[in-house]
Amino acid sequence: MEEQNKSVSDEQLSDDQLKDVAGGNKVHEQRLEHLDNQSKSVKDIQAERLDQLDQRTK
Repeated sequence: MEEQNKSVSDEQLSDDQLKDVAGGNKVHEQRLEHLDNQSKSVKDIQAERLDQLDQRTK
């Protein structure tokens, strides 16, 4: 039964979808890079806010 389901789903994939699957590692790397950049931005914003609070308390 599982083999039957697999063949049906393979047939339903378009050529573009297969290319996306084949390049999946690249997409994954891009997503990780994007998340890394977002977390760096958050850290920069937090550091800036802490600096501003430090300036206010001095």
